[in-house]
Amino acid sequence: MVRYEWKKLFQSRLNVSAMLIGYLLIGVCTFNYISQENFYDKNTDSYICGTEAFRLEQENAARQTDMITEEYVTELIGTVQERGMDMESDDAYLEIIRPLGDIYYMVVKNYSDMRSDRIDGNVLMDIELAGGADFYGRRIEKIRDYLNMDFSYGNYKEAEKEYWIQKAEKIPVPFRWGSRAEMNVVKDIVAIGFYLWFVIVICASSVFSTEYESGAAFLLLTTKHGKDRLVWSKIAVIVLFTLGYLSAGLLTAVSVSGLLLGFPGADLPVQLYNSVIPYNMTIGQMCIGSFGIILLLGTAIALVVLCCSARLRSSLASLVIGVAMIIAPAFFPMSKESGLWNHINYLFPVRVADFREMLQSFVSYTIGDLVIPYTVMAVIVYVAVGITALLAVKGGFVKSR
Repeated sequence: MVRYEWKKLFQSRLNVSAMLIGYLLIGVCTFNYISQENFYDKNTDSYICGTEAFRLEQENAARQTDMITEEYVTELIGTVQERGMDMESDDAYLEIIRPLGDIYYMVVKNYSDMRSDRIDGNVLMDIELAGGADFYGRRIEKIRDYLNMDFSYGNYKEAEKEYWIQKAEKIPVPFRWGSRAEMNVVKDIVAIGFYLWFVIVICASSVFSTEYESGAAFLLLTTKHGKDRLVWSKIAVIVLFTLGYLSAGLLTAVSVSGLLLGFPGADLPVQLYNSVIPYNMTIGQMCIGSFGIILLLGTAIALVVLCCSARLRSSLASLVIGVAMIIAPAFFPMSKESGLWNHINYLFPVRVADFREMLQSFVSYTIGDLVIPYTVMAVIVYVAVGITALLAVKGGFVKSR
């Protein structure tokens, strides 16, 4: 039966077309990520693109420093202040920001308001350097100030404040420095898995419903294994297909990137993206975690669509529900009044798919004094969703005659 279900899956022109388009998307994106990378070379006063840009970024980062020490940050900020320029001006960008590159933005972000998406370079001009830049002290102070703020939708509980502060203080400092360019490609490739979920939805939406649409379901359910082995065969094939399709496409693209660029920077701390991230994790581990999230959510979505296919008897309805489950929450706004709604909103697939954003979000769920971080809650929820949908599939197919 399993072999027959595999055959049906790949006999559908729609399914095969969707699979090929998904892999084509990965290929095009991977090519663009690598070919469009650029680095400003001040020696030639020009931008270098492609694989050469990655090499130059590595060399530039190595020249700057190997560790982001208090002394290094103090010297960097002092140099900026001595120039006395408006850091929002074009001249400042050309003379200071562009040559410094990523480390400039990393340092500025450390001194900027956590709630603001905009980075104002002039914040560096107001830092008193008499006692040093206090880079790491400012990091903890900023987190503490954020947790103690008054929010219209509800404030952090004391247990949450203590949890996040302790977690942030356990991060080893000073941070190691290096180029993240190669690992940014890996991170972006893994993120393409979000779009591959649509392929999974297309393939899963017709698994049970076509049996009804063709009239075969009523015959199959009267056979010896129609209510048992047939159902589990369909489920097993879709789950294996989901894991295999996602893994094969993403890992192949990551492997190609690795052959061309290597994986330098995999052992750098995730705090290079945002110093306030409270998770003790490397960039390589972040990419692995993101890959795991893509597989987990893809499997849960596939099982939910299978459940709809078994109960609604309509491939189109199942397809619409699956697509809506992925896309619709992107349009759900965060509430200014309801913390409960915000905590639910955070758990929709479109938000959980961005693992890096999860890591820098101080979102937690409490049961009494027990604090469950965002990342752990997302795993718990989607394991529960997958199991619930799995148990509902058989009952839906068998009882809907």
